[in-house]
Amino acid sequence: MNIDQWLLQVSQAYQSVGKRFSSDKKVFLLAELSESSTESQKETIAEVFDIMTRFFFSKASRGETFGSISRIKEQFASSLEENYGLSSGPFIDMAKTYWTYKLEVQDLFPQHHKCALSQILLEIETNIAGVFFPTPGPISMPVSQRKEAQRQQLQEYAPRMDIERFLSESPILKVSGGQSGCLGMALIIMLFPVVLLVVFWSLFT
Repeated sequence: MNIDQWLLQVSQAYQSVGKRFSSDKKVFLLAELSESSTESQKETIAEVFDIMTRFFFSKASRGETFGSISRIKEQFASSLEENYGLSSGPFIDMAKTYWTYKLEVQDLFPQHHKCALSQILLEIETNIAGVFFPTPGPISMPVSQRKEAQRQQLQEYAPRMDIERFLSESPILKVSGGQSGCLGMALIIMLFPVVLLVVFWSLFT
């Protein structure tokens, strides 16, 4: 997905919550993200972060993807169903949303790596990966703690999802140490969106 297609996704996300995606916000998202952001810019970052996170979970709840599901097998030589051992249900639906999101965000790099939009989308991916799709690495989270973190995020962002089924079917929660052998690079685990936003904002103060 190119930068213009991602801007269309942001516009759709704003429409989904009844807000207007102004031209000023568009200009800001296309600009290089400064280390000394103004208060207004910080508010825009927080707003886009929240709206796009909710947009992600809304799509996951409906089993929608951000791009072609075929890209996953082309990239990793196996399908999600083969990788996770599931053919249907809320977990595999969210996995399809997440992995297509990840691949489409990667299309913005390295050409647009300095853009505010690219950095916000990447931060959202890191947040979701850390809680729902971790990879083996030096940082791990106890299964019970990960399960509670997943439950809290799903209750906040995807209340219409069958949360208990998601948790019971999740292969991530069945792996010792709360780590997964799934595809991807090592990601820093961050528990809650509010904490993430504080960390994210601190980069630009």
